[in-house]
Amino acid sequence: MLLKSLEFFLAVAESGSFSLAAQKMYTVQSNITSHIKKLEEELGVILLNRHNPVTLTNAGQQLHSYAVQMLALHRKAKKIFQEGGIDPAESIRLGSMETTAAIRLPQLLNQCMQQYPTLPIELQTHPTRYLLNAVHQGELDCAFVASKHSIPELYSFPVWHEELVLVCPKQQESFPDMATLAKTRFIAFRQGCSYRHAIELFLNDFSIPPSQIMEMGSLDGIVSCVELGVGFALLPKSYLAKVADKVSVNCFGLNTESAFFTTYLVAQLPETWGTNLKQFIYFIEQQFELKVA
Repeated sequence: MLLKSLEFFLAVAESGSFSLAAQKMYTVQSNITSHIKKLEEELGVILLNRHNPVTLTNAGQQLHSYAVQMLALHRKAKKIFQEGGIDPAESIRLGSMETTAAIRLPQLLNQCMQQYPTLPIELQTHPTRYLLNAVHQGELDCAFVASKHSIPELYSFPVWHEELVLVCPKQQESFPDMATLAKTRFIAFRQGCSYRHAIELFLNDFSIPPSQIMEMGSLDGIVSCVELGVGFALLPKSYLAKVADKVSVNCFGLNTESAFFTTYLVAQLPETWGTNLKQFIYFIEQQFELKVA
């Protein structure tokens, strides 16, 4: 069913004449007739009573309602894509690491909602590896991931720089020696988390084989285990600063390259973006381009 055919059909219905419809649509009468005939053949009905004036049959009245809605949606879609408007019916599927969602996103999303109150966003939290795969596969529209460098084949915009610190129980009053690091388990998120990989990089800096890693599903769980002396953890300094008055742990700087990560906003390439995603990413760029530089 061609939109042009629906336009011709409505023109005939409104004017009551094939010839007047042709004049209105700047075409010849035979073109109008051909399109109406194809519509009737496709739908298996007679749409018009062909007398003077032309009137709608019962089937024609039913199609008239659909045609008005379809053409209105067509105009709305063109306007949104051409003018870059917000479509409240289309949610942005946003992914984030657990730590970023806890530390950074509440304020950022609040600012975004103030600027774009009708922009719908759905947030999921997963490890970096999962997020990257989901963006590649089109299961997420964009995601905040941690990396040492920009992500090949994806749009990658650096947003935050994070420094990881060693989180130890309160009774660990100084940076642990190599023997302690070698025998102590580390608590981290599941496989695919960039900060979990940082544990291996950190221990490798000290020529220590990877310790036993215990998986936890939340930041609160990781910190609680450290408080109880179950093990050590590597977490962003910004997160520990935020909860310093709520937890009883000691934190130590690593002084190694493995401690520093950048949080990137990643998405497929710009030519694939819909208007909502485009507005959201432009908002992020405007918020951080000067800070990152």
